[in-house]
Amino acid sequence: MRLIAHRGFAATAAENTIPALRSAADRADAVEFDVRRCGSGELVVVHDETIDRVTDGTGAVADSSLAALKSHTVLDSGERVPTLEEVLEALPPTVELNLELKDAGIAADVLEAVDGAENRVVATSFLASELRTIRDLDPDQPIGLLVSRRLETPVTTAVELDCDVLGASYWRCLATGVVPRAKSVGLEIHAWTVERTALARLLEFRGVDCVSADRPLRL
Repeated sequence: MRLIAHRGFAATAAENTIPALRSAADRADAVEFDVRRCGSGELVVVHDETIDRVTDGTGAVADSSLAALKSHTVLDSGERVPTLEEVLEALPPTVELNLELKDAGIAADVLEAVDGAENRVVATSFLASELRTIRDLDPDQPIGLLVSRRLETPVTTAVELDCDVLGASYWRCLATGVVPRAKSVGLEIHAWTVERTALARLLEFRGVDCVSADRPLRL
């Protein structure tokens, strides 16, 4: 069982900031973060469509220039919204990176950004179109399908996309047959978001490979 630091352990540090991600890299097997395109074209690491929740500013990420984003601080930490390039440069090569594509149309630029990274990078998304673009451009890049509540055939969809990883809520991993079906076709299984070690152990018993958590767990 491996541990993924969700947004850099979002319950213990300012989510998706470089200090949070760097600290989490010392306490987890992988760090997870979110990528969007801002209004001036750069790829930035922020979860929401707007900056209202996580900064002292307001507005849509897609409508804000990088300079405007950098003028705000994240969750009173004094840290700024980082670019994807800044995050890749800051993290040690030994930690796995789980990079979630939040926007359509960024797959090619994400691939270019991670080209040459020493880390294992898994590009994940709820957006099948982005995963399909990555697979078309790079047959060797690890990709992972994140399963929404509305997706009725997650394993079939993941196989059609030639995914390496399937990510699903811990509830779906426990209450449905998605884990054995995914394992039967060789998919690595990630479960989110887990806050208790006992639950992580139960998921491991069911066949889950990695759990995503907002705080460090003893696994």
